Amino acid sequence: MKGSRHSNRSSSGASHPRRSAIVVSHGPLCLDGVTAAACVGRFYGEARVTPVFAHPSEVDRVIEEVTRESGRPKDLWIADITWKTQRTEKLFKELVLQGWRIFWMDHHTIALEKKEEEIKALGLTGWVASNRYSAARLLYEYLISTPDTLGKPPSSLKKFEKIVHMADDNDRWLHKLRGSRELAMTVAALKGATAYRELLHMDAAGRYSARMKEAYQNASRELAASVALAKRTRVDRTTEDGLTIVTVLCNGYTSEVADYLRRTVAEESAGGEVRSIFLMYNLEDQRISLRETPACDVNLARLAGQFGGGGHPAAAGFDLPEAQGLLQEFLATRLIRALTGQG
Repeated sequence: MKGSRHSNRSSSGASHPRRSAIVVSHGPLCLDGVTAAACVGRFYGEARVTPVFAHPSEVDRVIEEVTRESGRPKDLWIADITWKTQRTEKLFKELVLQGWRIFWMDHHTIALEKKEEEIKALGLTGWVASNRYSAARLLYEYLISTPDTLGKPPSSLKKFEKIVHMADDNDRWLHKLRGSRELAMTVAALKGATAYRELLHMDAAGRYSARMKEAYQNASRELAASVALAKRTRVDRTTEDGLTIVTVLCNGYTSEVADYLRRTVAEESAGGEVRSIFLMYNLEDQRISLRETPACDVNLARLAGQFGGGGHPAAAGFDLPEAQGLLQEFLATRLIRALTGQG
């Protein structure tokens, strides 16, 4: 399934949507996930859409909760994130029988590795699993190109194309479009529902509101502090085959901290190829993010999968609950030893 597009299309509800929609998307700090949700919001209209942002480790629970609390059939969009359990797949089948329409768009490794026949068996109204674009762009293209299923897209969605392309540019680490990094930082600073609303009301040129300008300024300061923390806490370990593991603490903005680390190790190697994995423990949410240098050929999505996480081959993450108290335990032990005269 890698790199390909797969989509069921149904003619049910072919007129412009009168139903309400719930969108469960990756967030609340992810530009791609928030942009994907905003695409749905622009298509249906703000009043008809309930956005819910979830971390991949929470997605199954969130899907179950939001559909159970809905009260009546709606359109469910799952974007930039993928379920993990058979219980959720059973739920999908039950929802479809109740009259729900379910749409799913994702570009992560976990999505690409799902078997096509198993996805078709779920009865989804539409789906795309592809690494051709980021999830926001996959979803936007689907909305634009499926009037037989969803109805004619409104002009407000078409005016969102520039932002969609910026989200795609940033999420796939292309960074060819001016302002995509800055927009990602701004969305991360605004977080979730606030960022969603700001993107809903951005004009076609992508001009920032006063709130977005303030958020970007705050993000710049927070990023500087996170990079400084990474500098102070950096620890390097090298494996027998020459792979260097660079571990740091940071406080948010993990992708930007990883960019700093890439530049730093490149400078330290005087331009030579460096095989490094960057492990960033984010104090903001106590989760672990992985990134790597271009010369490294480790599939980080598979590596993170060993810990119940996932992502992309070159960018992934996971939770490690047992690590959350290690530093505190170490410090408390040392303090007790000092108090009891044990050194």
